[in-house]
Amino acid sequence: MDAYDELLEILKDIDLMGQLRSLLGWDQEVMMPPKAAALRGEQIAWISRESHKKKTSSRIGELLDELDGIDGLRDIEIANIRLAREAYEKATKLPTEFVSEMARHNSKALISWTEAREKNDFSIFRDDLAKCIDFARKKADYLGYENLRYDALLDIYESGLTVARLDPLFDGLRNEVAPLIRSVTQRGESLDMSWITDNKWSRQGQERLSQRVSEAMGFDFDAGRRDASTHPFCGGPNPDDVRWTTRYSDDDPFGSLYGSMHETGHGTYEQGRPRNLDFQPAGYANGLGIHESQSRLWENQIGRSYEFCKWVLPLWKEEFPENTDGIDAEKLWKSVNMIEPSLIRVEADEATYNIHIMIRYEIEKLLISGELEVDDLPDKWDDMYEEYLGVRAEDRASGVLQDIHWAMGAIGYFPTYTLGNLYSAQLLEAAREDLPDHDSQISRGDFQPLLNWMRERVHSRGSILEPAELIEEACGSPPSPEAFVEYLKRKVARLYEI
Repeated sequence: MDAYDELLEILKDIDLMGQLRSLLGWDQEVMMPPKAAALRGEQIAWISRESHKKKTSSRIGELLDELDGIDGLRDIEIANIRLAREAYEKATKLPTEFVSEMARHNSKALISWTEAREKNDFSIFRDDLAKCIDFARKKADYLGYENLRYDALLDIYESGLTVARLDPLFDGLRNEVAPLIRSVTQRGESLDMSWITDNKWSRQGQERLSQRVSEAMGFDFDAGRRDASTHPFCGGPNPDDVRWTTRYSDDDPFGSLYGSMHETGHGTYEQGRPRNLDFQPAGYANGLGIHESQSRLWENQIGRSYEFCKWVLPLWKEEFPENTDGIDAEKLWKSVNMIEPSLIRVEADEATYNIHIMIRYEIEKLLISGELEVDDLPDKWDDMYEEYLGVRAEDRASGVLQDIHWAMGAIGYFPTYTLGNLYSAQLLEAAREDLPDHDSQISRGDFQPLLNWMRERVHSRGSILEPAELIEEACGSPPSPEAFVEYLKRKVARLYEI
């Protein structure tokens, strides 16, 4: 066995351990009985510790050194070695016991966050959150950084991402998008949403609608499943076992449908990964920004298009005949695109969504730098919402407790949502050039051509290229916010005749 083959065998073991870890996490959020929480924390801590030992094995370092500089390697081999080197260097900077302790604590924090959210009581989560932030600071210090501690955390979720790259991006979006929001809100016009607010929406109908739309989008339920959880997510160990969740409210059917479309976008990406690269780093999905481009594209640019609303309306009428009496495609389209500053990120319209992300980004920077104390966090959150969106939460559940990410230790994750928005607009713009019948295909529920395009240009490429290189290869130009801004301007002009 040569050095490359031996390296792949070790990486396969690491990947299998990660798959088992993902199943434990899915079960914890979906099916695990409450009394199992303490033991689950021990199980996750153990597998995290053993996986970390494997990742930091000196043998990996020896094999990588042996492979360094070898000529004649194929692109996939080069990518596997590069990604293995990056992962090894990061892993060896983190002490095994630290990784184990952090995993055990995050498992505990998920439980306290869930209880705090259900009871609308930040104090239940306060101490665990403080420890999550402390772990994140220590992790950043172990990993190292040039300028800001927060940069080390951003790099975990999108290679090379820094505050220096993100600050101008958010400034630019704020300058371009804020005027659009103001131009709509200053008109003082509001859409009659009584057909939604005056009705109750059965969970059974929402489940059937979500299932039918997900199947039409191309998700393979022989290789996946749909469930409910407090916070929607997509997980599962491999392309043959992809699991996504959504949540239901009898007051708001849009949350479950568009949550389902978002997670289905993630799921179809996972199911489309290159099977000849199973267990290899080059076969993984290409970073969270690219992953979010798939979910945001299907949720928003497809799901909130007039063409999609025209196709899906008969499904609404079948599942909710009384509630949708007299509703046409135009009404549905305007209802799902209403621009209105709101409190909940996952329910935000496309125009205001990036402001939600910006608020979290600014708060994370303050928390990691120590400029913001945990006890001051809930009010700071509410103050920033009032400043940037003109709304203020009346309770903690719709404020600082709404997201699961910090309980998972995923600090530095949120900016990838904005990257996903930008990438998705760029990808769809490129896809349209190759799919001249795109609009008519969507209006009749033929999503396969677009899915096939994503399979060829994104999914099947795994992580062979860096994220920015993949976008440039797929679209013919490097990452840019221009396509997203232009897309949003066109939509607002059509919706509001501005």
